[in-house]
Amino acid sequence: KIGLIRSSADIMAAKGLARNDDIIMVDPLKRLFGRISKIKQDVLLTRISTPSDLVSASSNPPPISDNDVVDVISASAFLEFLKRKQDENDVTLEGVKKLFAQLNSHCAPRQLGDATVVSGNSLAEGIAWEREYISWETFERYLLSDDNDVFDPERSCPSHSYMSEPLSNYFINTSHDTYIRARSAVDSESKKPIRSDLQSYTLALYRGARAIELDVWDCPLGSGEPKIRYDVTSFTEDEENNTNSFRADSGLTFADVILTVRYFLQSEPNSYPIILLIENHCSLRYQEKMASDIQDILVNRGLLYHSFNDSPFPSPEQLIGKVIIKSKRAESLHDTSVVLNDDFDDELRNLEPMEPDYDSDDDLKENVIGFNSWGSIKSPDTTQKYSSEQLYQIAKREALEANAAVQIAQNNLNDSKSTAKQMRNHADALLRDIGMTFEELKEKRENELLRSANDFSDEGTEVELLDDKIQVKEETSRAVKLARLFSESVEESRLLYNAAKAEARSEAELFDMAREDLTDKEIILAEAKEVLQKVSKRKRDLKDAAERALAEARSNREYAINAENRVAAVKALLDKSQSQAMSSETVAGTADAEAQISEQRARDAEARAAKARSVAEEERKLAEKETKLEDNLDAQLVTAHKKLLEAKSSVAAARERADEAVMRTEKLNDEIREAKSSLSHQHNEDVEEKCEERKFYIDQMENALTEKLSREAKTRRLENIIEDLKRKAKVQAKVAAAARKQADQSMSIADQLEEHALEEREAANLRQAARTKANLVVVSSDAVLTSTETQLAEAERAASEASDLAAECRVKADQLAREVDAIEDPRTYEENVNVAQKNRDIAFSVYESALESKEEADQRAAKAKQVHETNCLKMSNLERDAMAELLQRESAHQAEVMTMGACENARAMSERVAINEDECHEAMKFAAEKERALKFALRYREKKRRVQPISPSMANITLIHSAKLRSWGKSKALPSSTLHSVPENMIVERAERGMEEWKSWVDFNRNHFTRTYPSSNARNYNPVLPWAMGCQFVSLNFSSQDDFILLNDGRFRANGNQGYVLKPEYLCDNGLVEDVFNCNHPRKINIRVLSGRCLPKPPANIYSKSGPQRLSVNPIVRITLYDGSPATLLKPPTFSTHVIRDNGLNPVWNEEDLATFECLNPSVGILLFKVYDHCEVTKTDVLIGASAIPVTCMREGFRCVSLYDSNNTRGGAMRFASLFVHVQMV
Repeated sequence: KIGLIRSSADIMAAKGLARNDDIIMVDPLKRLFGRISKIKQDVLLTRISTPSDLVSASSNPPPISDNDVVDVISASAFLEFLKRKQDENDVTLEGVKKLFAQLNSHCAPRQLGDATVVSGNSLAEGIAWEREYISWETFERYLLSDDNDVFDPERSCPSHSYMSEPLSNYFINTSHDTYIRARSAVDSESKKPIRSDLQSYTLALYRGARAIELDVWDCPLGSGEPKIRYDVTSFTEDEENNTNSFRADSGLTFADVILTVRYFLQSEPNSYPIILLIENHCSLRYQEKMASDIQDILVNRGLLYHSFNDSPFPSPEQLIGKVIIKSKRAESLHDTSVVLNDDFDDELRNLEPMEPDYDSDDDLKENVIGFNSWGSIKSPDTTQKYSSEQLYQIAKREALEANAAVQIAQNNLNDSKSTAKQMRNHADALLRDIGMTFEELKEKRENELLRSANDFSDEGTEVELLDDKIQVKEETSRAVKLARLFSESVEESRLLYNAAKAEARSEAELFDMAREDLTDKEIILAEAKEVLQKVSKRKRDLKDAAERALAEARSNREYAINAENRVAAVKALLDKSQSQAMSSETVAGTADAEAQISEQRARDAEARAAKARSVAEEERKLAEKETKLEDNLDAQLVTAHKKLLEAKSSVAAARERADEAVMRTEKLNDEIREAKSSLSHQHNEDVEEKCEERKFYIDQMENALTEKLSREAKTRRLENIIEDLKRKAKVQAKVAAAARKQADQSMSIADQLEEHALEEREAANLRQAARTKANLVVVSSDAVLTSTETQLAEAERAASEASDLAAECRVKADQLAREVDAIEDPRTYEENVNVAQKNRDIAFSVYESALESKEEADQRAAKAKQVHETNCLKMSNLERDAMAELLQRESAHQAEVMTMGACENARAMSERVAINEDECHEAMKFAAEKERALKFALRYREKKRRVQPISPSMANITLIHSAKLRSWGKSKALPSSTLHSVPENMIVERAERGMEEWKSWVDFNRNHFTRTYPSSNARNYNPVLPWAMGCQFVSLNFSSQDDFILLNDGRFRANGNQGYVLKPEYLCDNGLVEDVFNCNHPRKINIRVLSGRCLPKPPANIYSKSGPQRLSVNPIVRITLYDGSPATLLKPPTFSTHVIRDNGLNPVWNEEDLATFECLNPSVGILLFKVYDHCEVTKTDVLIGASAIPVTCMREGFRCVSLYDSNNTRGGAMRFASLFVHVQMV
């Protein structure tokens, strides 16, 4: 039968079931379910009756009457609810009964009794009521339990069924710069030293990371142990003088980190493989030490996997409990093996992209003799070889010469353009004077020549030259003669200008020769320095090798001495074993005495613990007192700020009154002056009145200024008071923090002392048992004696071998020392460097002299150019004046002749400009090619410097080779065991290119490894974008607490937080390559936030940054969708609820507005739930808890969202924190 629903509060009050230790509190459930009527309408409740004999058969029958009725939910009704509203169609009735048995097992006996109180119906005896029915309170508890979590419990449990795929088909939880201690973005901006912490590796591994990063460097102190720390990569030639500000941190010992990994695998033997992402910055000596540490710690215990056949990849299931090394591997392993270290994170972030076809190490394997705009020029002739520095200097010189040629061509072009412009303007002016176009003039001249070739008369007007003007005489032919005469002067100035320009070009050529000679001398100097560096480096290397061999000899000698001492110790142990049987009673007595002493030490430890507890309590009170003083100072500071704002407002008001009075006074002054200019009596009276009014405003202005000064003085006093309060508050904050820290330390010391007392008591019991064991020693003395004799023989053998090894190492050290002495003295090469330096200085002085001569010649050419341009201008004016006179004398024929000549000259000069433009374009094109070749030469030199030796022993244990991502063709040609590193900015840049690039990413990641990493070690990036492209290793900074690390926690919450999650099918199956975006099946998600539960206050240290601490919280919920489609490049959509004030225990939102999201790629998309504490004073939000849930792991219906803190833990105050929501997915 269907009955009416009663509230949980009424039921519990009627039956007396309210208990203080209930996990689900009455009041929040009453408020919550009073607002959610749909659940009450959809859940089927059943009134059932039971015979009286069943009640009497109960072992503890409750005191009830025959008419008592209790609302309960039957298993069938609950199953209908799960299928209709929770979309759990795979649940069976038997599964519901098992769930009921589990839920009822947590009920009190009184509650179970109430669940069986019925009347009116008779049911068969023997019904298991705890499997058939649950009460309304139990149903409420189920709704807010982990069994009803929105995250599918089956997906959150470890599943070995899908861990047999190749390793490239999984997302792997990856940590970036794992060694860095938790560090905020503020610390990064303030450039505080970056500190490393060994515990960071432990925390990352237990958080689910299975790929951890190790940046390994040589020890700066030369202790012989490689160090893991933050540093900046540098391949400069003068490495000895290369200093780094980040070396304030000595770093972590490499062996300690490897031990941490081994200890984790010992505690978690079923862990999926741990991948060590080693960024190797070490020299050969330290690489050998790294390989030795890995051999001792991992290989000898069978924990390292390094046998890889390239294809197919092994599966995580095959690699359980193993460690994989990612580092550098040479193509062929021998003593002189080298690798190209061009994929370090700090360099790839800021490296400029080059041509994909050139961005490889191909040219490092062949003989490069030069560069062009397409890349390197290779030659099979090995007799012609150049160093990378020589090739760079040659490319640099050619680029400089090409740029100089461009400058000369541009100068010629500018000169020809200026002359052509002048000639064109002159021709246009002459055409305007005769009133004809060039085509009309040309046609007229051709017709006249055809009619009368001999009628042409060259008589003209005679002119007299006066300065820059002409005076017409009686005969017009003289004006033309004068123009022709002056044209000779123009031609002479042009010849002088050309001569000066030729001289400038000659000086430029001499300058280029001097520059080329200087470049050659610099190349010779660079070669000499390079030879000196190689000789010095070889000598240093041999000296270091000799010192290492000598140190190894000393170490082996010390080991031999220790072995001899061990022989003596074993002999003494043998003697001791022989007398052990006789001394067993003495040992037992000693053990008894030690037990008594231990008991006394335990009592002393308890006394010390009590005293420490008392001191800790006093210090706690002192800390509370200092904290109250800090709060008082903050309140005083707020009050002073308010007074300061009021004082500033008063100053502003006084300033406005003073300005108004000044304005009125100036206006009255103007009116008084106007009135005084009039002589009437009426105006005199107006003047007196205005003077009185002006006096009034002057007094008002003085009063306003006085008030302004007094208010400003008060403002300054308040500012001083505020500064003093700030200083006091800062000091008090430090004092309070120190007091709190001291109190915490005292409490910790007290706890340690109590634990120490317990240990002492246990030690006393152990020493009592030692007396019994002493009797057993007598019985086992023969076996001990035999074992000791065996140990003695082994110790003697080890001592002999150690002595022989020490002698061999000593011989090797002496041989290396002789080789060091046999190396040629580098002083000879230093003299060569000095000679080359002197020659370079001489060439530089010649270069400076040539530069000075070139500048002087350029000045002379510029002066000659100016004179020529002036003459051209005068010639133009002269011709125009002559033309005017000719027209006046009706000599249009002569004007047409001059105009025709000017037009033809202008056209010829325009053709010269076109030729100069072509020459300039060719020179610029050639210069661009040389600049491009220079970039290739620079990159080649940088790559040459990055070719570093690799230890064969280290390469032998490396499974995955690291390289940077190049063009798709070159990267796909590399072995599938290569890990390609890509910075986050390159991921975004390539994703923005469109579908084809996205498709290339997905296709590449199906059979290759890709690792992305952030651009900073203090911030993270959106990991959903590289996940959507199929990238396996998405490195994030675990030390940064932001939304993106929460997304990473949510992604790997699936599969039991084991660090491996199978990629969606479209990222693994080559047959689905067309569905590259996977947006063919989008899902619409509707979420209604109903209520929350047990939301704790954030830590007090967070409030100290964002505002005053409060006794309660103001929760607000934000939901954000991070889609796995191209929409990931945009800002993610976010929904926010309203703020619930002063209620973190049981806030109820019951939002009417739905949070609606359109997820285009559900297989990768993630929903992020975040709960904040809203501060009304500072208008800031402090994170309380969050939960990231992949869309594929979400369940529909009325669900509970478990909240996690920023460290992805759900303990302490966060144990019961959760949200209650309604989810619908279409």
